[in-house]
Amino acid sequence: MVATASIKIDELLTSWLGSDLIYETVSELIEQQKAESARSKQAAAGEGDGQAEDGRPPLSPLSAGAAGSNKSARLEIPTFYRRRGRDENPQDGPPPAVPQRRVRSSFGSDQTWDGVRSSGAAGSDQAGDEAGPSIAVQADLLFRELLAESTPGPQLAPIFSKYLSSKAEAYHNTPDDCRYIPLERFERLTKEICGLPTFFHKPLYTRILQLWTNRVRSSGLPSCPVVTYGIFRCYWTEFMAPYDRDERFFHLLRQPSADYLTRDDFFPYIKELLNDHPGLEFLSNHAEFQDKYAVTVITRIFYSVNLCHSGKITLRQIRKSDLVEVFSVVDEEEDINKVTRYFSYEHFYVLYCRFWELDHDRDYKITREDLLKYGEHSLSHIIVDRIFDAAPRPFEGEDSASSAAPVADGKQPPAATVAREYLTYEDFIFFMLSEEDKANEFSVRYWFTCVDVDGDDKLNNMEMRSFYAVQLHRMQCMGHEVVPFEDMLCQMIDMIKPRSPEYLVVEDFLQSHCSQVAGELFNALFNVNKYVMFEQRDPFLERQKREDEFETDWDRFACIDYNRLAMEEEQREEEAMEVDWVTMDEEEEDGDEYNSMGLSGSSEAPF
Repeated sequence: MVATASIKIDELLTSWLGSDLIYETVSELIEQQKAESARSKQAAAGEGDGQAEDGRPPLSPLSAGAAGSNKSARLEIPTFYRRRGRDENPQDGPPPAVPQRRVRSSFGSDQTWDGVRSSGAAGSDQAGDEAGPSIAVQADLLFRELLAESTPGPQLAPIFSKYLSSKAEAYHNTPDDCRYIPLERFERLTKEICGLPTFFHKPLYTRILQLWTNRVRSSGLPSCPVVTYGIFRCYWTEFMAPYDRDERFFHLLRQPSADYLTRDDFFPYIKELLNDHPGLEFLSNHAEFQDKYAVTVITRIFYSVNLCHSGKITLRQIRKSDLVEVFSVVDEEEDINKVTRYFSYEHFYVLYCRFWELDHDRDYKITREDLLKYGEHSLSHIIVDRIFDAAPRPFEGEDSASSAAPVADGKQPPAATVAREYLTYEDFIFFMLSEEDKANEFSVRYWFTCVDVDGDDKLNNMEMRSFYAVQLHRMQCMGHEVVPFEDMLCQMIDMIKPRSPEYLVVEDFLQSHCSQVAGELFNALFNVNKYVMFEQRDPFLERQKREDEFETDWDRFACIDYNRLAMEEEQREEEAMEVDWVTMDEEEEDGDEYNSMGLSGSSEAPF
């Protein structure tokens, strides 16, 4: 009888917890609590000096719960409160549409000023069936709609008068060509006509005026502080119409005299993203972390796009990458953490906190001793030495020239030698992205360069045996089962299937069937913790990993590590609050004792 009643109570409890009403109520309470917590943290950050007490950047309010991303909700709401099968039930109707910050711009086949544009798909070069208005018509409508004033002010009137009276000026023939749009209203023109992200409007406005000034200087005409209809027509005809989307992006960011992009070319645009994107608004009071976020985004761009690690991105590399598309996605997506390519704040938080944990002396440099502590001392000392001596580094030529300092005898040591004694934050980003995701091409090349000691672009048995000997010794000291080198190598060769049985080359790791197993050889050679996990892996967990929502190993690692760091941050805050309460209680007890001695009130101090 008792067992039957217990089963009945369990059934009623399960039914109650699984109802939609209870789910909605609990979800609202959780979201309210997270929103209040985020607001209190933001207010506290606004009152401070913009620097976290322990040097860590602030947590993202979206992931912490101010707005609540879908991923964070899944991670934080208990499983028994979830509605079962709602997404699969067609009677519940389609899921709510995700709101977009911007409307996608169309990109027709005919991009000349007076040409007829087709109404093709947004962001594509394919022509549609229906003809759309020309660039001239669209620009004319926007200039009429966004025009600040019907007549120019006293500062602009003389300039426009000279433009209209000059025979050498072909883009200002009528007063309509002198209509202008101020900077603060240039966003729609940037997005709807130029097809660029909205936060590009300030750098684009500046570039248009810069090119116009260079053009009119030779004819003796004055420069103009605003973009007129004629100036925009000139810019479109000469710098937009002849090029496709990737070329427009490339020519806008690069310096006029260069045929490549450097990291400095990206900074103005990432700065505008920080000022414009709602998902990064909470960083407005943290100038230092704004700079670190910009450095992280730019370094990640060079990691994925500039595969030859030259520090210079070419037009060809942009065409082969998804860079332009991701810039458009981050412009339209409200939640910055959903853009896992380059821009996720959670990924920045993980990278910077890991760097901060290793940098004990706070000089923004990681030494060999610091790096040995990474991942609970998982790396061998031989691979750490190779990372410092041979691993690819971003912007090495630029940084090394400024980092070399003269020695005692007045002679200056080689810059590369000085720079190789430590890892900068940018170097650490390259290392960590490669360490936590060994399935991408750059990571494979990164570790292949480290293990290829003789530099012949081949990994032979002698090189691999020298690395694995250190692993054998470490496994013996840790009490793990020792796997002989021959058995390990035979297993790896069976998985990789190289072209030659005598050695391995980079192309062997980049085969399609090696995308998930290429990194296991590198783990076997120098990462003892990951190699032991591979040897003791659970097939069921491996299948779950292949079927989860993460596109890359890095995305999976960053999500798990961010939640770990967030929990540690919340625990520190709770401990600090407990200390505050204890301090207040002690002060109250001291005050009571003080009053009992008759020393309170308005009387003067006894001394």
